[in-house]
Amino acid sequence: MKQPEATSVSETLHFRLNGHAAASAASPAERLSRVLHSELGLTGTKTGCDAGDCGACSVILGGDLVCACLVSMAQAEGQDIGTVEGLCNDPLGAKLQRAFLARGAAQCGICTPGMLMAAYALLERNPRPSLSEIEVGLSGVLCRCTGYRKIIQAVADAAGNTSETQANPRAGTAVGKRVPRLDGGPKVDGTETFGADRIPADALYVKVIRSPHHRAAFELGDVSEFAARHPGIVRVLTADDIPGRNLFGVLAAFADQPVFAIGETRHRGEAIAAIVGTRSAIEGLAAADFPVRWTKLEPLLTMAQALAAEAPLLHANRPGNILVSGRVARGDARAAIAQSDCAVAAEFETGYVEHAYIEPEAGWARRVDGRLEMTVSTQSPYLDRDDTAAILGIARDHVRIVPSACGGGFGSKLDLSVQPFIALAAWVTGRPAAMVYTRPESIMSTTKRH
Repeated sequence: MKQPEATSVSETLHFRLNGHAAASAASPAERLSRVLHSELGLTGTKTGCDAGDCGACSVILGGDLVCACLVSMAQAEGQDIGTVEGLCNDPLGAKLQRAFLARGAAQCGICTPGMLMAAYALLERNPRPSLSEIEVGLSGVLCRCTGYRKIIQAVADAAGNTSETQANPRAGTAVGKRVPRLDGGPKVDGTETFGADRIPADALYVKVIRSPHHRAAFELGDVSEFAARHPGIVRVLTADDIPGRNLFGVLAAFADQPVFAIGETRHRGEAIAAIVGTRSAIEGLAAADFPVRWTKLEPLLTMAQALAAEAPLLHANRPGNILVSGRVARGDARAAIAQSDCAVAAEFETGYVEHAYIEPEAGWARRVDGRLEMTVSTQSPYLDRDDTAAILGIARDHVRIVPSACGGGFGSKLDLSVQPFIALAAWVTGRPAAMVYTRPESIMSTTKRH
């Protein structure tokens, strides 16, 4: 869907932001979260979902707590807006920030600004809430790190219901006492830098085209003609543009994920191409317009199907569709079971578990004097470096990974996500390239024939 055109200067929107007059020439239909974060530089307002689900972008608008991602700039005109950056100038806000720091309520920190704004709104209208009222007041903001207990205790501390813990003991008295997190201050005041923060203003953006099918053959159309039809598109990247190895994986010996599939995709969401262009051009694209012809194939959706004798190979170098085999040595199990008072036999399977961190996959890369530098939300910068270097076909010491704060990961950010695409885009265009993957909008829901 085409994005709304920006308004002219005569249509500038005016409002008050953290007690000061502010203005924006953004479209009235633009999200408040986008303007606060990307235009006005208040990166404490985080975007986790762009759908009002996570609450990380919570701000105070006209005295009410709202998700900024669901508020248009037209709704913000003439209003008083409060963000996490303004809390330090308010006695209640500063008290909440101190309590969050003391209790360790700010862990990864991506939800912390939203939690603080929700807590502030609660205590403004109810200075002495019960614990159950605190739980309800914070219920619109999701957290994956804390289990919520530390956050609830911090709000209770600020409300005066419990004693605030000692967060900064004197030198020589710290043994056995709670001390503040070294990185806690930036997390509670909204200045911590995550993957989507501080992206250069001149960066190109990347949209990845992904398979809508569990398994499918595909043929690309005229991608050059597609790019020419869309102003602002700089490049369309496919497997042919990879100068090094079209492969990555968190464990080198088991790596089997291509950056871009060639001819056939093996799972829904597998990448086949990436479109590089200006932010407005990329956000205005409909993935279904991309020139590709899909032919659905019979997928292998269970282990039993994949291990069947007649099953097609997922990878030519994995006989029997087995990634790795191992040997387990044991004693006489049958004799041990026979002597047991009770024996239970069963088969157990577990389903796929989503790591469910709040921060989206995000980062940006740039080419610097024949080297690549990449700032990204990651749990494994050295693995990022090694795989990126292999993909680009350059030496490892020609890749520098700058880890941003990691807004949750739980193991999932050990592997590459946006890294191959932004690295390749920056490498071949010579310009900074960024990607913020908030939702699977690049998975095409329809198939358009060309």
